[in-house]
Amino acid sequence: MPSTQQKMMGREVPGDQRVTITIRDWNAMKRAVWLSRQGWEIAARQAQELIDGCRHAEGCPGAEDDEAPCSGTPAYFESESKEEGKVNVGLTVQADACPDRELRMSALVILNAAKQFAPIDARKPAEAPYFAPSREYYSALLAELAIAQAQIEELRNDGKELPPPNLKEAT
Repeated sequence: MPSTQQKMMGREVPGDQRVTITIRDWNAMKRAVWLSRQGWEIAARQAQELIDGCRHAEGCPGAEDDEAPCSGTPAYFESESKEEGKVNVGLTVQADACPDRELRMSALVILNAAKQFAPIDARKPAEAPYFAPSREYYSALLAELAIAQAQIEELRNDGKELPPPNLKEAT
């Protein structure tokens, strides 16, 4: 089957090319995703503790259901000031409202973000042995950094505006 037909049928997608990366970099990426997942799990656990500790008014639907809103909706009011042409605007909450309504809403936002943005599958990388970077790898990395710094300086000298570097320049 010709390559154009393969592309039209969705079997070849331009973003599916394979690239080679070192195992060290791949393991570092897996570890970073796992650490991200751990952070989101901590945030979700703390948000759930906040939600569980919230006080509710009698008959509040939010006491049993996390998706139900707490009782007592805020009401805006306007009152005229003694000064001419000025209006005071404020916010009041009903007397029968839940005392921790705002805290619960903030914790629900955090909990939903943790559920939405955490990686779906981020297992802890296998306890692979640690290999310190070789001198050659480290030297090559420093050489790449030196080349990048030289290119940035060249661009700055050409009159192009670049943000100042965040790293301390080597002295």
